[in-house]
Amino acid sequence: MTEKAPSISGRLVRSSLRYLREREGAAGVGTVAALFPQYAFLASARTGDGWIPLAAWLEVLLAFEQRFGDPDTMRLLREMTRATMAAAVSTVWGTFLASATPEQLLDRVGTFWSVSFDAGTLSVAERGPRRAKLVVEGWADPPAEVGTIVAEACAVFLARVGAGSPRVVDKVVNGRLEIDGAW
Repeated sequence: MTEKAPSISGRLVRSSLRYLREREGAAGVGTVAALFPQYAFLASARTGDGWIPLAAWLEVLLAFEQRFGDPDTMRLLREMTRATMAAAVSTVWGTFLASATPEQLLDRVGTFWSVSFDAGTLSVAERGPRRAKLVVEGWADPPAEVGTIVAEACAVFLARVGAGSPRVVDKVVNGRLEIDGAW
């Protein structure tokens, strides 16, 4: 049996493309999109809320990063994730986050993960006073970009619930993505 290739939420891709259009303009996005005529999600006015193959999005993302960001630091991806997550916490997650605590966020990490990625699961491996370690299980060696997205999203969510100045870092240890957060 062939394992299904991981996908990313179409809604997350749509939000990312909206950010890129606002930041770089339609012409800038169009220049990169023209390099990938095979990807309908770049040509349509509204990307569906289904799933987009992660490999396709990462290929496009690298082209955007090379043109407008810094591939070595994933600067554009970090900025884009912070902006799209800030928008999500003020709209989609606003009611829940209005009274949430960091501990309640930790209780919901699986939900947050499942609306963005369809491979693996995100769970809490360790909890401590004002710190936690999250791990992705069931997805060996996920791309570095996934770790960057998760770490930046966690920082935005923690900041939104008043957790001071959160510090969140990601790394792959023995093939497993780990996200360490402190606040």
